[in-house]
Formats: sequence, C-alpha cells, structure tokens
Amino acid sequence: MFKLEIVGHYSAKLLEANQAYSFINFASIGSFFEQNPSTVAYFCDGMLMSTFMSRVTGRTIGRVSFDFTSIADVVLRSAEQQGKRVYFVGARQAELDLFISKIKTLYPQLSIAGYHNGYFDAAQAEGIRADICRSAADILIVGLGAGLQEQFEQDALRAGFRGVAFTCGGFIRQEALATRQYYPALINRLHLRAFYRMYREPHTIKRYLIDYPTNFLHLLNMIVRHKVAISVGE
Repeated sequence: MFKLEIVGHYSAKLLEANQAYSFINFASIGSFFEQNPSTVAYFCDGMLMSTFMSRVTGRTIGRVSFDFTSIADVVLRSAEQQGKRVYFVGARQAELDLFISKIKTLYPQLSIAGYHNGYFDAAQAEGIRADICRSAADILIVGLGAGLQEQFEQDALRAGFRGVAFTCGGFIRQEALATRQYYPALINRLHLRAFYRMYREPHTIKRYLIDYPTNFLHLLNMIVRHKVAISVGE
C-alpha cells in the first residue's frame, strides 16, 4: 500500500522541522507511485489537487506551491528575518547565477549558505550533499524535477542535513528568466497559472492535457481499491 502524507496548510513552525517537504499535483503524482518516498510530506500544488484531496479526506486542504504566488516569499522572508541559512540546488549554471543575483536583490540580508546547479551525476551528488551539511544550512531548496528532487532531499537528510528541505520544481529556472515575477498578477488572481505556463513553456502542454487526466484516474482507482492510505497533518 502507498502511504501519502498531506500537509493541510503551511505554517512558520515548519521551518524548525528536520523534514523533507514536496508538492504534489496530478502531473508529479506519477513519480510518487514509482518511488513512494515515505519520509516526504506533501503539500497540494494546484487548485485541482487541493480540491480533490479536500473532498477525499473531508479536511480543508489548501493550495501550496513553492513559488512567488504562494510560500516562496514567506519562506525566504522568514529566513532573512531569522538569520537562517539557505542552500539552493537546481537549474543550469547560467540560470542559477541569474536567480541568485535576483534573490540577493530581493532579500539583501538573506544568508545564502551555498548553491549548485541541477546537473550532476551520483558521485557529484554525494559531494553536494556533503557541502550542504558543511555549510550549516537551515533550509534546503531543491529543484530537480519530480522524483529526483524528492530523492535528493531525502538523501541529504540521511547524510546529516539537520534543517528543513523543500522541493521547488522549475521555480529557480522560471524566476531566473522572468523580468519580474513569473506569473502576472492577473493570471494568478484568476487561477490561470496552468494555461499561462503552457503558453510560456509549450513542453508542459502534455503534462496538463495528458498526464493530469491519466494520473487523476489512476489515483482515483487506487483510492477506491484502498491501495493508497492518505493522512493529513497540519
């Protein structure tokens, strides 16, 4: 049986946890079924997933994403104010450099413990995890794509990382290439983020039009057959 731990809402106390968090939607849940990482707790990334999980569990599950339409600013602003050290992993080197420059402008007092691009092999990954531990980072933000990023943050915790880890999908790359914020205010307000991303990133069209309905039916079937155990935390 697959065990899926859902976090109902984001709260500041999560920054004190030694825990791996990720974000699940009807595209990324396919990697969950492939790996079922039992030590990762998931937020519902997207209105469809949060509404679906609210109906299934009978609890109010909020939509939470690691981007500037949701908790990215809250996490980074809190880290800046509390003196927490942040380590970033993800994107190509040129994109990562642009992103770090942007973050330093937005959060001038933020303590950046380190950063590394998202292109490395298994041997290099071990070295990156060792650097994360040496850096005394409090917050780890990983954008490697569904499946790989959850595995990396779990491996970091096993290697001795004592802070809290969040996956962030394409956040680093998107923000590096955005002149301001990736999603315009009107798009965000009207909840048209999926359509806007398909327009900006055509490779995501398959994800939304094929993977979403396919994985929705698969998840529904697993729930009906009692092959998925869902727990909800706060």
